[in-house]
Amino acid sequence: MKKGWQSLVAKYFQRKGLPLDLALAFPDVIVRDKYSTINSRSDVRNLRSNLAGDVFLNIPIVSANMDSVTDSKMAIALARLGALGFIHQFLSLEERVLEVERVKRADNAFIEKPATLVLQEDATTLAKAKGAMRNFGVSSLLLIDSENVLLGILTARDYRFRSDDTLVKDLMQYMPLFTGSPGMTREQATEQFSKYRLEKLPIVDRNGKLKGLMTARDVLKEQEFPDAVRDKKGRLLVGATIRLNSDYLQEARTLWAAGADVILLDTARANSRRVRDAVVAIKKKLPKVPLVVGNIDTPEAAWMLIKAGADCLKVGIGPGSACKTREATGVGIPQLTAIASCAAVARKFNVPVIADGGIRCGADLAKALVAGANVVMLGSMLAGTDESPGKRTYDGGKAFKIYRGSASAAHQFDRIDKGSLDKIRSPEGVTRQVPYAGPVTELIAELVGDLRSSLSYIGARDLENYWRRGIFVRQSTAGYEEGKPKS
Repeated sequence: MKKGWQSLVAKYFQRKGLPLDLALAFPDVIVRDKYSTINSRSDVRNLRSNLAGDVFLNIPIVSANMDSVTDSKMAIALARLGALGFIHQFLSLEERVLEVERVKRADNAFIEKPATLVLQEDATTLAKAKGAMRNFGVSSLLLIDSENVLLGILTARDYRFRSDDTLVKDLMQYMPLFTGSPGMTREQATEQFSKYRLEKLPIVDRNGKLKGLMTARDVLKEQEFPDAVRDKKGRLLVGATIRLNSDYLQEARTLWAAGADVILLDTARANSRRVRDAVVAIKKKLPKVPLVVGNIDTPEAAWMLIKAGADCLKVGIGPGSACKTREATGVGIPQLTAIASCAAVARKFNVPVIADGGIRCGADLAKALVAGANVVMLGSMLAGTDESPGKRTYDGGKAFKIYRGSASAAHQFDRIDKGSLDKIRSPEGVTRQVPYAGPVTELIAELVGDLRSSLSYIGARDLENYWRRGIFVRQSTAGYEEGKPKS
């Protein structure tokens, strides 16, 4: 490490109450309380945090880009709450695009690219329409001709109880329908929905060509989720992951065009020339794309990736509950020290840090933010929720869901079956069951409540002030055990 970096880290660690000669994990420290003028956690309202570039979240949480954690269902649920989901990289590029588009269509008062199907009168069957609806994740379709002229609509009410070989032309509602014009406001659309008891309002131009769709349900959902994170067009925010072992530039370009708000270049070992070169190439061709890069755990790696152009750093090698990298390779820094080491450099350049792995409770989330993370990434905690991919299983009368590391043997076998991996590597992850945790809304509400309470203990009304005021005190194993509830 260059001498200047050593000085930067030394000053940061001294300020935070951390040792330079010993790497620490979350249980090794406790956040010291301070004089506070905050009466209760309910007085702490601002948990806004920068993720990357001009992307901000209303709560500092993102979901892990793992196939047992995040698809469009999880991403939609988190964005509604003010967080963000990263669509995982173990889908084909086309599948990732579909997942991103599903998020962008959800809760959006104006849908630029509604679910459509080109009608071929004597060939388009209900089975084909249902297949298109499954791909889009919807229950209705707009029917258009080859010139994008709106012909009609097919809704669930039209095809319920009908056989799959029925022709769509015999089921659909034809034009003229109630439609809106380009430039219609939400207020004008709401008036139409109320006056004519409409559910959907296609937007067409003077030539009858389809330009979008507004729905009553999505207008209402914008009101239902006031803390949701949205882009400039009112669509939910979503992240997408690209693979280093691919045409990563094309993947980034395609996912960005599909609507992804932030791109994650994810690899187990980002402290490498290959990753640095990839970051330089992506930022040269796509300078406006907010780019998250990881994983790293040292200040040298943070410096290198920031200089290469990374907009956010993902920190953590081996702290995750499904990861065995440290056990298998002997490499990796305990997570609290890793976060602080990278944040010492990243905060100097105003580059956000994601703490990835090791978050098992509200206290760990709080400690990660005090150490310097702007956002935390959750894996196992979210894997047991309703919104994670996969089905519930039962063992001994208790419900579980499967959570597997991205480098686990089971996951590698699955990738070989799909053609995205050529051979099994030495596993650096495990597959395990996690307890069923119910709706993700409840889990996030508990974590956010814990975080607000932590801010109130040290007199901070926002996360920036929390980081500035927060310092650590080391604790013994006995001290850690003392703080646990007793049965």
